[in-house]
Amino acid sequence: MSTTDAYRRFRRRLLVTMTMLALLATAVVAWQLLSSARDREQAIRQQTQHYARAIEAQVLSAIQLSDIALLGFANAIKVAPYTPQTIDALLSSRGATFGGSFWITFLDPNGFAIASSRDIPVKGINYVDRDYFKAHLQPGNQLHVGEPTHGRISKSRLFFLSRRVENAKGEFLGVIVAPIDASSLAKTFENSRLSDDVTVTLFHTNGHIVARAPLFEQTFNRDIHDSNLFRAFANAPIGTIDTVSPIDNLSRIASYRKLPNLPLVVSVGSSSIGLALISQRQFLIASAALFLIFLLIAAVILYALRSFAAAEERQRRYRALYSSSVETEKKLASSEQRLRLIADNLPIVIAYLDRDEHYTFKNRRFTENYGDCDSLQHALPAALYAETKPHLDRAFTGQTVYFERRIRRKDQECCDAITYVPDRDQDGNVIGLFIMAEDISERKRHEESSKLASLMYENASEGMMVTDADGRILSVNAAFSQISGYQPEEVIGHLAYEFTSSHQDIKFYSRMRQTITHTGYWEGEIWHQHKNGDHYLVSLRFNTVFNDKGHALRHVALFTDITKKKASEEAIWKQANFDTLTGLPNRRMFNDRLRHEIKKAARDQLPMALVFIDLDGFKAVNDTLGHDFGDILLKQVAERLLQCVRNADTVARLGGDEFTVILSELKEPGDVVRIVQEILHCLARPFQLKHEVAHISGSIGISLFPDDSSDAEVLIKNADQAMYLAKRQGRNRFNYFAPFMQEASQMRIELANELRSALKNKELRLLFQPIRNLVNGRVDMAEALIRWEHPQRGLLKPAEFIGVAENTGIIPAIGEWVFQEAAALAASFGDGFKVCVNKSAWQFRHEAVGVEHWLELLREQALSPRSMVIEVTEGLLLEANREVVQRIQSLRDAGLQISLDDFGHGYSSLNFLKRFKIDFLKLDTSFSDNQLLCEAIVAMAHKLDIRVIAEKIETDDQLGILMAAGCDFGQGYLFGEPISAEKLHHLLISQ
Repeated sequence: MSTTDAYRRFRRRLLVTMTMLALLATAVVAWQLLSSARDREQAIRQQTQHYARAIEAQVLSAIQLSDIALLGFANAIKVAPYTPQTIDALLSSRGATFGGSFWITFLDPNGFAIASSRDIPVKGINYVDRDYFKAHLQPGNQLHVGEPTHGRISKSRLFFLSRRVENAKGEFLGVIVAPIDASSLAKTFENSRLSDDVTVTLFHTNGHIVARAPLFEQTFNRDIHDSNLFRAFANAPIGTIDTVSPIDNLSRIASYRKLPNLPLVVSVGSSSIGLALISQRQFLIASAALFLIFLLIAAVILYALRSFAAAEERQRRYRALYSSSVETEKKLASSEQRLRLIADNLPIVIAYLDRDEHYTFKNRRFTENYGDCDSLQHALPAALYAETKPHLDRAFTGQTVYFERRIRRKDQECCDAITYVPDRDQDGNVIGLFIMAEDISERKRHEESSKLASLMYENASEGMMVTDADGRILSVNAAFSQISGYQPEEVIGHLAYEFTSSHQDIKFYSRMRQTITHTGYWEGEIWHQHKNGDHYLVSLRFNTVFNDKGHALRHVALFTDITKKKASEEAIWKQANFDTLTGLPNRRMFNDRLRHEIKKAARDQLPMALVFIDLDGFKAVNDTLGHDFGDILLKQVAERLLQCVRNADTVARLGGDEFTVILSELKEPGDVVRIVQEILHCLARPFQLKHEVAHISGSIGISLFPDDSSDAEVLIKNADQAMYLAKRQGRNRFNYFAPFMQEASQMRIELANELRSALKNKELRLLFQPIRNLVNGRVDMAEALIRWEHPQRGLLKPAEFIGVAENTGIIPAIGEWVFQEAAALAASFGDGFKVCVNKSAWQFRHEAVGVEHWLELLREQALSPRSMVIEVTEGLLLEANREVVQRIQSLRDAGLQISLDDFGHGYSSLNFLKRFKIDFLKLDTSFSDNQLLCEAIVAMAHKLDIRVIAEKIETDDQLGILMAAGCDFGQGYLFGEPISAEKLHHLLISQ
């Protein structure tokens, strides 16, 4: 190795530099490890917080469902005769099983159980020692949530919801209790867990666990007073902590939330073991990377030191060689140096060419232009050499030759001016040529540009105008005259602004002039006035030409008439982005604005909401009044929606009767509810459609960013699901999206798959509810009611699966099975007996009613068509389109009788009764308490030769009112609950 001072200085600097690099690499790796660990921990905290909010919504939903049942039965007990038999009948007769997740029990004022909705032996057992009974001994109507405990009879793990029941005078009648099976909550928690290291816990504020997933059996009713989680909850109702679980002694990050106005707390924990494993793995990887970096630095140091030593040795030898030859070179170069210095700094090519066409002298400019060539033939391409050869021959004859030639140099087309000057010897013979070549490409381009500019100026399709510094017109082209109508002699000498329109004010022109003065440029759109007085819009561009001193010399204006183009573009843009009927943004613009608002909300960290609106009753308006009235209604709906939102919000129409509202920059959560309630209120007001008045409402779904999703498509889908839930819950209301809707959707899909195989597996059943003749007391008719004997869920009523059957297209097969089964059984009930069969409204809308096939079945059973009564709903007649009318008329023509179900439930019309020749009218239960109204309806039906059937008769008082009104038939639990065909047959024999 070298030992010179330079080598030692280089080695010292190299070691310092590489050491600093090693320290920097170590610091970067350490910072990256720490940052990664912090990001992972923050992600787990946010995940548990979102999860806790979702679990809170699930628990609230379960408790609200139970509380609704408590309130309903409490109100029913208040108005019913207060006897154990009445209360027992009230709880048991309606089959209130509530899906198995809870049941209802009633305790008298002394704490004895006297009735229960579940078939368990609780009657007579005293529960006076229970906390939920003691809590209601004092007046009050609050919901009480009891602590977790084991059921005294069922031995199940339960916690209790209860309410105090009073009569109208405020006297204490007892306590209505809903025991909730904590295991069902634990199953829900278990299904909601995203991974095995997640725990979900619901505990009472008294410190006892109600439900937990996992380890529910081991942790039920366990006391967690001494846990960090309980102590944290005591300080704040919502939070996230690092803790060690007392259940499994694992370290977790846990988020907890107290349920509003309830003594319950939900918590979600996620194990931090994964964080530690990731940190350990990253540490090993980082250590390996640092080790490799240190090895690389050491190798670089060794290589650099060896290379420096070798370079020093070569340099020492070169210096010695140079010292020996420098004196010789100075002598040879001294005479040539001055000449080359002059030649190399000339802006033109200088060279000397001998008779053999070899270059004996070339300056620096020659090398730059033609390269390091030794002869003329090598310097030029073959074609260019052939073009130059005649000029060269003339020069060698003794003539001074000048010519121009084009050459491609550095991928550019250039033009050189060549001069050959002959060099003669003492005898006058030409021994060589002095060559001078000048690049005149720029001058040629200027000449061509001037010619081209003149042609373009005169033949351009754009109008052009040149003015002096004060704006006085100096010249215009032909396009100017064609666009403006003015000839050149009419405008030259005038100020340019004299030909503009009055559409812009003086401030506009002042700003325009200031811009041109300061920048020398202006571009925009401006209105001009044609010679004939018409106004037209032009796209104008001003440029300024400056003199050598930087002062404005000329202004050049270019403009194009864009009046038609602008109008066309605006029309196309409106058609592509706005609804032609309402003027609101259409689906395309709505999607663009939604994505824009999502990006804006993410940037500003402000929440936003998407509101999905579907009009209730719009189809009825369209079908009854016509599409013209429907269009008027949609326009008025759009106007009302715009009045309900803020200026920053977006209202759009997606199509049909579907509207959306984007609520952006929400600073208060209450803004969403306030706006949505205002929308519902506005839509519920009557609409004046010319001479008609229409009544509609709205069903609204709401999804929130970023809580529900950060993707536009998912937000739309979630809001749509929430809207459909609002519609199913009764319409004219709104719903927020919640994760359980996804679960419900999945359950409906599973139910539809099971329903497809139910017919094959013979799981469907028919029950018959007797319809009694109120004049002679005989059972002359019965309504066929379908039931599904589900293998796991037990006996299901139509409300639990018919909607799924209609939405999935299974209803035609089910309807056909019901008719076949009912017809086969009706033959055994005797002549004159009628069986009522419900026909789904979906079948009338989407398929042809198989009348011929039904008549063939009746002939095979030797059964008269009048033995079958087809029940349709009043809502179906309200649609009354051509297909529905034809299908109902086909039933009439075949001899089948028609019964109108739920009369008075919707928009009743006497025209329907006359138009469709109804045989039976089923009176809605809401009229059974009003004798005058019942008498009026029955009298009207009898006048139209229609017999009246009263539904859902449950009390003797209702029966008395209906019989006094002259009602023909009655059905309900007062006469008996739905029974099998065999029991109905025995009933008919015994009467």
